[in-house]
Amino acid sequence: VTFGDPVKVLYPNKSHTFHTFPRTSNLVKVCLRDDPNVSGTRMISLLDDVNGLSQSCRTSQSFGSFGVSVAAVLEKEEEEVQREQRVLQERKKRVQKKLDKERCENVLCCFPFFFFCMFLSFTFLILCIFVQPHDVASAVLLSLAVVALLGCVALNGCFAQQFGTSFSRNLWKWLAYHSAYACCFLGALSVTVAIARYMMAGFWWSVLIAGLPCCGISTCVCCAWSVSSLEEEIEDMEDMDKKSVAERTIVFHGSILEGKGPCVSSWPGKYESAWDALVTGSRKGNVSAAVVFLPEGSEHFGCHDPIPEEENLEGSCWCVPLYGEQKPWGCRWWTQWIKNIEEAVRQGAELEVYFFAGMTGKGKIENFSMAGKEHLRREAIQAQKKQFLKSSEFQSIDCGIERLWKEPRSDGSSQYSREVHRLFLASLSEEDRKLLQA
Repeated sequence: VTFGDPVKVLYPNKSHTFHTFPRTSNLVKVCLRDDPNVSGTRMISLLDDVNGLSQSCRTSQSFGSFGVSVAAVLEKEEEEVQREQRVLQERKKRVQKKLDKERCENVLCCFPFFFFCMFLSFTFLILCIFVQPHDVASAVLLSLAVVALLGCVALNGCFAQQFGTSFSRNLWKWLAYHSAYACCFLGALSVTVAIARYMMAGFWWSVLIAGLPCCGISTCVCCAWSVSSLEEEIEDMEDMDKKSVAERTIVFHGSILEGKGPCVSSWPGKYESAWDALVTGSRKGNVSAAVVFLPEGSEHFGCHDPIPEEENLEGSCWCVPLYGEQKPWGCRWWTQWIKNIEEAVRQGAELEVYFFAGMTGKGKIENFSMAGKEHLRREAIQAQKKQFLKSSEFQSIDCGIERLWKEPRSDGSSQYSREVHRLFLASLSEEDRKLLQA
């Protein structure tokens, strides 16, 4: 609200009292914070304050078509928020569906296979007890056989444990987990009996050939049992399943189509729903895209690639010129992106760069050698935001800010986050503010 100076920001369901005297202008102007072009004006009497009278103005009714325009903007944003929520829900359902399919395969295919192999190895191990060695060769073969079979029992039991955690019922998870250890224990006991029989047959050295390796296998199983629990196994398997699904749904390495058509070479990642559409179109062969996304938990997340000598850039990896220092997410994405761009150029594609809405041409740096320094500076400024949110300056702001929508729209922002960002920018020096807005 502008009525003289300074400008007053009003949040939902909040009001403010202005004194007309001794102002020289009787024009009150209101505009929307998100879009100053949506505005309205009203003329008021400057004598009312002198005469002890008051005027009440409502932004929804007293400023011409302003209220109607604001309602239209809010309705449009609400539709966008709802659409974004639907898209995100559909993506979650799609990922969950594939995750459920993955677990179903584990339960119906992988677990039965490894459990059968474990049980079969254990059965042959039992049979080795009843086979009597008659000469040195048969004693050696039987000693090696019990070692190999116990190893198979332990190895297949390990896989059976992992895939058994995909059962939906806790009882089946418990049975799958502990049956593998029980089988390994009985297998070790069987090996002990078998070695004792071989020694009684006169082949005392079988304790060296079979006993020592089997002791090592049994020790490893006992250690695994002591350092892990069923809950940890379940958590690890869930992480593996999610990673496997992510590699096929979220992770994107780019896809360059043949020909001289357009190729998406840069994309602002905060537009999640539009990004999903881009990736889906690219995987179907409808969109050529050089962009790369390697999220946390994916195979190449956190990987670092060295800078080729011919680039004449300082740093142990691409993180240094890009970010100014090595980052936990790595720079493998950059190496893959460069390969995709080079392939697109070889194909003669037209490279397309997408900016944030209303920010076309902004965010550029003078040259590549300045990228790292500028990124560190931006990070340092953004780090001040946490302190700003805890500051008395922010805490003293009219609590009406909490009534702003917090649900994100297609660009990942909400009414609340945009207002907080505006307030944070206002708290910065002009130089820092221009850097973030550039």
